[in-house]
Amino acid sequence: MSETQNTPTAISDTKREQPTNTAGGTTANPHDPIKEIVDHLQHAESDIKELDKSLAQTVESIIRQASDDLRMNQRHFRHEVAYAFQDLERKAGAIAISPQARATVIGLAGSAPGLENARMLNLMHSTATIEDRALVRDIRRAGGEIGQQADQNNPITISRIEVLENRLRLTQRSHEPAPEQPNGDPTQRSATSPADPRESHRSADYAPANGTARRNDGMARTPAQQGPPVVQGFVQPGKLDAVLSLLRGGGPSSGAPSESPPTPFADRLKSFQEARRSRNDEAVLQKAEKAGRTALDALEGFRTGEGATILNRIQSAARSEPGGIAEVLAEMRPGGRFGDLRQQFNSALAKEKGFADAFDQAASALAQYGTSRPGIEQIISRRPDAANLTAKFQQLDAEIGEAAGNVPSRRDSKTMLDDLAQQTAEMIQRAVEALKSLFGRSSPDAGSRTAAGPSMSP
Repeated sequence: MSETQNTPTAISDTKREQPTNTAGGTTANPHDPIKEIVDHLQHAESDIKELDKSLAQTVESIIRQASDDLRMNQRHFRHEVAYAFQDLERKAGAIAISPQARATVIGLAGSAPGLENARMLNLMHSTATIEDRALVRDIRRAGGEIGQQADQNNPITISRIEVLENRLRLTQRSHEPAPEQPNGDPTQRSATSPADPRESHRSADYAPANGTARRNDGMARTPAQQGPPVVQGFVQPGKLDAVLSLLRGGGPSSGAPSESPPTPFADRLKSFQEARRSRNDEAVLQKAEKAGRTALDALEGFRTGEGATILNRIQSAARSEPGGIAEVLAEMRPGGRFGDLRQQFNSALAKEKGFADAFDQAASALAQYGTSRPGIEQIISRRPDAANLTAKFQQLDAEIGEAAGNVPSRRDSKTMLDDLAQQTAEMIQRAVEALKSLFGRSSPDAGSRTAAGPSMSP
């Protein structure tokens, strides 16, 4: 780090002591540390231009936006303020701010909105000590983008994080001091210095002389002719062996102690495939649920709209029948006790365009749900939230079954529910019966009906 960067006086202390409110600026507010940070940036603006023009432009933009109270309360903007202040201290040295403001800078500059991935958060926290500005910029950009993802541990994201981690290791290694050479001739070692196995082998078989390696048999080799050092007749493994080992799914080759081993290719491929299947499963579930909601809305629209008149007559007839609406619908056929209702229903389908369109729309939406519903059972069975998904779709089935079971089909004595495939119709009917059974058990006067006959309550 340069002398300018280490000197806190690079920014005038006199400008920090008495912050004032200028046009477009803010006054430090003990209740909002962000305002205090913006105030410090504002009073250091002229000095920042001498240190870093790019940072000065960023600070100028922040000060201009800070005059908008709505913008000041936005999460992304507050993180940007902390990033700018962190960059300023990297250039000018530590700046005296309140403990609350310091804690805010550390928290916001070391994270991003919505970011939960622990490895990415560690990278974000490390930006305070990274001198490579390009790396800091890439880490912050990655943190912001990953924070917007629903799945922050998918294989592509993990691979991106590993690249950034490796760049950070290389940056840290480039700042490490080089090992000191022994005094005197570097080719001579003291008796107490540790011996490199490769050096000991080379000393027995090779002797450097004017850029040429010479064997004990007196034949000289040029550096281009020298192969990798041989130990007991075997060539030492190189980088290609490490790559092949990873592709085979084997363990990592021996490298520098500070390097964490990369994830084997086979494991990464498996994780990628699992993540892709999970996304596909989620899409299928959402599509099925959407189809169910659409069917339910279409049935409700028909019942309360174009079909209200005839369906109300069917409901009225069902009140006086022991078998209820099911018996009425079964008798809606030529020669049946409610054949007149069947005739009225068929006449409306034939003569009233609005009635027919609403009926066909409900029937089509119901058929679409009936097509997608059976296929999600296998998906639900392998999901960790299988119990919740099962309960949700059973509830949806029950609502759809109740609505479709009360609407006549185009076929005599049948309902819309009867028009579905047998497997789907049975599944929905079971959900309807389970719901009725549940309400029967939970009804407060269920016990009185069982013990003393039908209740007189409405």
